[in-house]
Amino acid sequence: MNKVPHAPSLSSVENIKSLRARDSPYWNIIEYCRHIGVLKLPSGRCHWVARIRRVDGKYSQTKIGKVAPIHELGLDFTQALAVAKGWFNQPHILAIASQPYPIGANCKLNYKKTNDSFTVGDAMHGFVEWKRIAAAKTYFETTLSLINHHIIPRLGDVPVTELNQSVFTQFCIDVLETTPKRGKGAQVEKVRIETLDFEQLRKRKKTLNTVIGLLRTAIEMSWENGDVESQRSWRRLRRVPHADTPRQFFLTRAQAKRLIASCRPDLAALVQAALYSGCRVSELANLKARDVGGHVFGIYVAPLKSCRGRYVILPDEGMSFFLDQIDGLDDEDRVFRMSSGKPWTGCHKHLFKDAVRRAELPDGFVFHGLRHTYASQLVQAGTPLAIVAKQLGHTNTDTVSRTYGHLCSESIESEISNRFAPLRTSRSDARLESLRGSLQDKAEPSWSWPSKNRSKATGELVELLKRKEDELRLR
Repeated sequence: MNKVPHAPSLSSVENIKSLRARDSPYWNIIEYCRHIGVLKLPSGRCHWVARIRRVDGKYSQTKIGKVAPIHELGLDFTQALAVAKGWFNQPHILAIASQPYPIGANCKLNYKKTNDSFTVGDAMHGFVEWKRIAAAKTYFETTLSLINHHIIPRLGDVPVTELNQSVFTQFCIDVLETTPKRGKGAQVEKVRIETLDFEQLRKRKKTLNTVIGLLRTAIEMSWENGDVESQRSWRRLRRVPHADTPRQFFLTRAQAKRLIASCRPDLAALVQAALYSGCRVSELANLKARDVGGHVFGIYVAPLKSCRGRYVILPDEGMSFFLDQIDGLDDEDRVFRMSSGKPWTGCHKHLFKDAVRRAELPDGFVFHGLRHTYASQLVQAGTPLAIVAKQLGHTNTDTVSRTYGHLCSESIESEISNRFAPLRTSRSDARLESLRGSLQDKAEPSWSWPSKNRSKATGELVELLKRKEDELRLR
């Protein structure tokens, strides 16, 4: 795909004058699939250009006038933009152009009221407006995307009083059979539950439970506000039984060193920072020099996924590393940037993937795995789960326990051995070391059906899912 080159804002004459002459235009995005640009040629001529992305994935462009004040009788940015939009809307251009869509995430609920009853869409509207002011921006956008994609199309016009068990069960099946949607790409056809493998089913169930949680909370809020009369409207919306998969792969120190050596210098610094702190890549990308060593022996991570910032305490080696990174920076400078000077965005992904391949690590290992490596190392070393949760920014130990609890076995074994008062004279038993070694070599099971679960869901959907997992277990 032909990518849009980075360019400063073309609405500024000073920015245009500072551009280096070349044979290809500098582009700004008006909307995705609609661009305005400046073609500054070595001959000294400077033209406004416009282009559209066609349905076949290629581009069509045209000159729309000279640039003022570089040329007399030229167009300023506002005039050029009006001409560009006129060209975009010409019938022969509309016939070949891809549908444009706005820059940034959608921040509107895709619901219009169609009847007088209090509907699921009405409940979601109140919930979304509350989340708009109460939640962090990224969490709000993710939540709204799930609501618009899963809940509104299926249940938006359904009166809350008619959201009975059969309607809810069908909704759950529809969500489970809906394939993940990537960006603005077309939705792939549904896949029946019976054809899903275990990992696909696990991920779908995790998404479903998130969606059920949003639906249940929205209707509960409506009940609290007096829009819904009965608690049954939200209490009967139960999550399906779901088994989290413990994290089984994380880097050893030897693998971590090999990975760092396989990265180019700017990426290597980002990787080291993640291994020292357990921070997400987005948190590191937004880290300012003033956030390092300001109030604690560590760094301050600004609010991103939640509305709460946090302090991350660092080991001596990590503190020295971060202090090295801010040497010579002003307080508001970003600590980590690409070698080009640009901020880190999603562009780290392909660079990291190449480094993983060169380091001969599993292909599926992604940058977020560094966060899991950090947490796994702390848990294995016997760090209390409450401290690990605080370092990662979790509100409680539940997630840490589910994800890394299986790594506590050595520290638990050590604690039990040290604290237990012997009942008889101790003696050496060669079988113990052999057993201990064999147990620690065993891999975690790839899946399990929980014997106990917070969910109290029953009925056709649960039986269908349980039968499916029983079939997978017997294969």
